[in-house]
Amino acid sequence: MRRTFFAIIALLICLSGCQSRYYSNIQAIPNEKWDVKKPLVFKVDITDSMAYYNMYIHLRNTTDFETQNFYVFMKTQYPDGHSEQDTLGFIVCDKFGKWTGKGQGRIKDNMFLFQPKIRFPRTGTYTFTVTQGMRTDKVKGISDFGITLENWKE
Repeated sequence: MRRTFFAIIALLICLSGCQSRYYSNIQAIPNEKWDVKKPLVFKVDITDSMAYYNMYIHLRNTTDFETQNFYVFMKTQYPDGHSEQDTLGFIVCDKFGKWTGKGQGRIKDNMFLFQPKIRFPRTGTYTFTVTQGMRTDKVKGISDFGITLENWKE
């Protein structure tokens, strides 16, 4: 119930003030434990190959998260079938144990600028498949993960 409330609030905020958003999808992680065998899939339709975007990664963790950094593998499949894979690392806690995300209580919201001013080389559907890249099969303390593309403006 609480998770649904947060999702509704996030949606209302985006609808009220995010006209520059081209795409946004934040997915809940069941039981706040991200299983390495359950990747998240994001499909983005690009209609203008000349447009620029800022690409953000949303990460919502809880205070149950046990390490300073969080790693994921992101596979990008282009409309022509070509694919690439990146390893992304996020600092969610400083060396003194202070969370980098915003929020009071046990939930911390992080929004990382992953790629500023990017342009997709061709139109069509891009598929981003994201798998947690930690050294354990089920990572405790990750509640949500998402991708946002915002229209880039000078």
